[in-house]
Amino acid sequence: MSKQHQSTSWQVLARTARHLRLDSATRLHARAGGWLSVAEGRVWITRDGGGLDHVLERGERFWLAPGQGVVAEAWRAGEGAQLAWALQGEARVQEPVRRLAARPAEGLVEAGLRGVAALLRAAAGRLLTAARSADAMASRAQGSIRAGDSMASCGAAQ
Repeated sequence: MSKQHQSTSWQVLARTARHLRLDSATRLHARAGGWLSVAEGRVWITRDGGGLDHVLERGERFWLAPGQGVVAEAWRAGEGAQLAWALQGEARVQEPVRRLAARPAEGLVEAGLRGVAALLRAAAGRLLTAARSADAMASRAQGSIRAGDSMASCGAAQ
């Protein structure tokens, strides 16, 4: 997400719980402290004033203090996402979520590591398929050759 977003809307998060559909970059401003949780999709969030970007998956939460603002948008353009807003007292806070809010860089690192792990799993699957194919080709008879055509006998015949 760049520092200059092309926001299409501005939403105020007041003292009422609500759901927000993110069809494009949306600027959000909290009047009261509360949690933004991802109800659908994957969301990219940047606090006003710069800082680290946060990528949240379905079920993960992001703390907003009173007066704070963020820009939120779907992780991939064209894919919709949905956030839920709940005030501090209305949301059940879990310890892992508190740690993520306190150290947001870890959330970004975890998301990156999940992506790397998925790529490695895919590469391992392709390598296994290639190894099985090579093994099957090596075990099949490749036809007969004359003694002089063999690579092993090339030096001996000369």
